[in-house]
Amino acid sequence: MRGGPPPDVSARRAARLAGPLLWAGMALVLGAWSAAAAGLPGPDTLRVRIETGAGTDFTNELYYEDAFIDTTFLGRRLVTTPEPSVAGLLQVGLTGTRGERRASFNVQNELSVGDKAQRDALSLGWRDDFAPDWRLVLSPTLEWRHDRTFDRDQEEWRGSARGRLRRSFSDDATAAELGLVADALRSSGEGSEFLLDRNSGRASLAVDHLGLWGDEWRIGYGLTTRVFPDSSERDHLEHGWEGRWRHAFEGGHAVTLETTGRRRQTRRFVTTSRDNYWEEAANLEGDGKVAERWTLRMRLDGEALQYDLEDSTVFFDYRIARARLEARLEGGSGWSLAAGPRAEWLTSRLNPGEAYREMAAALELEVLGGTSLWNVTPDIGWREYDQAPAGSLSASLHSSYLFYQLDAFVDQPLGVRLRLRMLTALRYESHDDASQNAGSVYLSAQLRWAAL
Repeated sequence: MRGGPPPDVSARRAARLAGPLLWAGMALVLGAWSAAAAGLPGPDTLRVRIETGAGTDFTNELYYEDAFIDTTFLGRRLVTTPEPSVAGLLQVGLTGTRGERRASFNVQNELSVGDKAQRDALSLGWRDDFAPDWRLVLSPTLEWRHDRTFDRDQEEWRGSARGRLRRSFSDDATAAELGLVADALRSSGEGSEFLLDRNSGRASLAVDHLGLWGDEWRIGYGLTTRVFPDSSERDHLEHGWEGRWRHAFEGGHAVTLETTGRRRQTRRFVTTSRDNYWEEAANLEGDGKVAERWTLRMRLDGEALQYDLEDSTVFFDYRIARARLEARLEGGSGWSLAAGPRAEWLTSRLNPGEAYREMAAALELEVLGGTSLWNVTPDIGWREYDQAPAGSLSASLHSSYLFYQLDAFVDQPLGVRLRLRMLTALRYESHDDASQNAGSVYLSAQLRWAAL
């Protein structure tokens, strides 16, 4: 376990560091603004945006447990863990072009100061079509966060530098892309023992074909290395691959096949299999236009994980299969309604108590009109766990349950410069074993005013 500075010292340090980040972002904005005012050649564009507002988050977990006072048994009681927070928000952004719109850039700084969490994030972006068939994209970011929710007092620094070099070929549809990424994370204080410091680097190469008609496809490979200063046994290399193929038919029909995978392996011999495994995923999706406003979509997913040294408690192999059928009605004024069943199966050879079958029905309402977006998705379903061997750990961990779930997102203008954003995730589980009944609530709301 790693300790951190006392809470008051950490808070003072956070206050000192948050200011320079914000002023650095403002300096970049004002510098670019001054350069534009100096009269650079070409019909370039420049836009400044400033938003301010307030936000609130509320998280709560509800579950039952047996209560005791010393040796006195009080019986089964409902336990709740509410965690409310509020924050003030300030976002400053600048977007524009250079070189007669050959290059575009954006600078954005987001500051959030609240009673339990403070955050400042600076992101830069640069895209340059420096030759007829060449494009360079650079996007460095730097983020600081001080989190005192759920009895933590944790400070984090995250930084990344990302770059992509893309070369288009003569058909204007096929291209090759080289990507480089460097990331770093540092944390301290109470709670940071669960978030290890790390440095990582990734190089990737992909070839894709993005024609407007006919087949679309993409294949790629990436190599990632991660180093953990506080836990050298977790240093590892990771090979990753991706593949995608899509074919469009006449009449609005299409079929899409995607696959991803990775192979992670530690640099040194370790006694745990946590970072030595293979992981694969694939999905097949078909869209059929059955009428002018009706679309039928079927999706099949599969994923699997295999550890080098499998055990029956934590690092066990498993396979998941999913299927979904959805009928979607497109409205004439920007709304759509989709509904259908879905199913999910998990199997595990060494840990059969974790295996389950799940059936559910989902409904999705989406309204997109002008500058507003509403998305509401209720679900109801049943998860049936396989019978675990008597005496095994899984036999007491899981019981089958009926669940209800509601996810919603709202982005709604309230006036010329005022906007409301809300995110909701609600879930309740009713178990065969009533002592395992549980629920969760997450609510987030932001009211933003655009000053510019």
